[in-house]
Amino acid sequence: MTRMALSTQQLQVQKGPLYSNQEKIPPLPVPKLSETLELYKSSVAPLYPNGINDANFKRYAETIDSFGNSNEGKNLQERLEQFSIGKRNWLAEFWDNYAYLDYRDPVSPFVSYFFSHKDVNTLTGKDQILKATLITKFIVEYAGLVEREQLEPEMRKGQPFCMESFKWMFNNIRVPGDGRDGNVVFKPEEGRFAVVSSNGRLWKLLTHDEYGKPLGLGGLYAGISAILKMSNELGKTNSPVGILTSSNRDDWFKNYQELKKNPINCITLEEIGKSIFVLCLDDVSPLTIEGKSRNCWHGSGWNRWFDKPIQMFVTKNGSSGFLGEHSKMDGTPTLAMNDWLVKKISGISLDKITEEMQNDNSIADIEELKFEITPPIQNAIESELVKFNNVVNKLDIKVWQFYGIGKKDIKLFKLSPDGFIQMLIQLAYFKITKTLRPTYESASTRAYFGGRTETCRSVTLETRDFVENWEDVNVPMSEKVASFRAAVAAHGAYIKRASNGYGVDRHLFGLNQMIQQGEDKPKIFSDPMFGYSQKWYLSTSQLSSEEFNGYGWSPVIPEGFGLAYMVNNDWLHVNITAYKSNVLGLKVEDMFASLEQSAKELKEGLLSEMKEKPKL
Repeated sequence: MTRMALSTQQLQVQKGPLYSNQEKIPPLPVPKLSETLELYKSSVAPLYPNGINDANFKRYAETIDSFGNSNEGKNLQERLEQFSIGKRNWLAEFWDNYAYLDYRDPVSPFVSYFFSHKDVNTLTGKDQILKATLITKFIVEYAGLVEREQLEPEMRKGQPFCMESFKWMFNNIRVPGDGRDGNVVFKPEEGRFAVVSSNGRLWKLLTHDEYGKPLGLGGLYAGISAILKMSNELGKTNSPVGILTSSNRDDWFKNYQELKKNPINCITLEEIGKSIFVLCLDDVSPLTIEGKSRNCWHGSGWNRWFDKPIQMFVTKNGSSGFLGEHSKMDGTPTLAMNDWLVKKISGISLDKITEEMQNDNSIADIEELKFEITPPIQNAIESELVKFNNVVNKLDIKVWQFYGIGKKDIKLFKLSPDGFIQMLIQLAYFKITKTLRPTYESASTRAYFGGRTETCRSVTLETRDFVENWEDVNVPMSEKVASFRAAVAAHGAYIKRASNGYGVDRHLFGLNQMIQQGEDKPKIFSDPMFGYSQKWYLSTSQLSSEEFNGYGWSPVIPEGFGLAYMVNNDWLHVNITAYKSNVLGLKVEDMFASLEQSAKELKEGLLSEMKEKPKL
């Protein structure tokens, strides 16, 4: 086949169904003000010492009601409704900027999220170069499916999900800006390659031939082998520019501008942006689940490029994982990709790999991507290496995995798996603190166009009743279990509202955006409880996969825990992160032990309930 014929054939490839539902997906609604304020009142009540009977709650409830009935409340609501006209997602630009692109602290370890892949206990899973080759092959394959739109659109209970975020998955990069970052997406045909980081050096690995056809295993294996060999011969660089992507974003912007003064650096920076993804070959061999998770969470910093939405790692002993830059990509699309990827790696036999390599005569061209390092950049690199180590060494991690109960058992108890683990977390926290604190759970709003997340406030009045009853030795087990069930049900009702776009936090955020310059801030927003109720002492979210042994991120406040969890068929997982110098004196080990104890107690309580039920 001639090159012209192949190119014509490629141009005639029909697009698939990936975005076929996009026109059907409704715009994000603006909730009714009265409904949001009622839900808001109920969400803050359990945060007061005496709940709904607390004098301060009653005072703030009056403030909330007054806002709803006042002209200022009605005017802000009307402005938001007017602003939303003609927009498929009134929140999108506000939220992407506020939550991500305006955020100036380092994306790693504070914003990005990680998955650690389950171990593949064969040569396929233990050989660094082979594992890296398979990851590259299958990510290129997945990127091709996205480019040709051949993935099936996601659905939940018959409802289509928005797939817009897949457009930001590959050939994309976050770019530092002065006070606000941006994102640049390149055309797939501009970036038929991966960037490989080894010993802090960056290499361009071509992943397609001159006709745009993906290379086979043999060519990719040879290319990755050559990169590792050459980078080992050159040794660890003294100028790992990637560490600058771990900086405060304004500092990174200044250094980015300094780098761009040199045309060679401009070319390298653009090549990194154009690449499908970044693959890091790490010179470590973590053995514990905490070690594997830490390597995915932040690593040593010098062998990374934290601005890419898809960054994969393979260690010397074959441990692999993923880190996601969060500004345009949430966890559900990358969960799907990583789940698919690990299944592919686990499912391919060594015989099949050998056969493919023997039949593949392709060669993956490689090229080192170089930087011209000026004294200011070298000084910045050395400074950021110290800062990065200081930051990550202040953070602690413990991974709780419990094989005594899983999704199958929870469903047999006729409970929501997500609600179960949310209340498990609340009980565990209450056991060690004797209090409840504001809790964030991510609720997906992808049922709406451009939808990302809404907050599910997991602490309800029912949550409070549950934890207090459970810890009261005078309350019979039947009442404890009943209050647990009531708390799970209340949580389910809230997260359903949040996922349907009728939560509290994004609506109140939108109303805040409607306040014009020179206008006084309404008292509802200046009351101390408004800020406190959004201070996430517990930052939680579920992304479950049987293909992972780790998933997590950092705490979002110095006093808090980051609690990423999975509810798999036969086991539970909670990744616990916190500052070692947590000002409340809380330790990851304490939360680990409390989760273990709480899970055992809940299981025993639910089993006792089943035994007590009369047989029909």
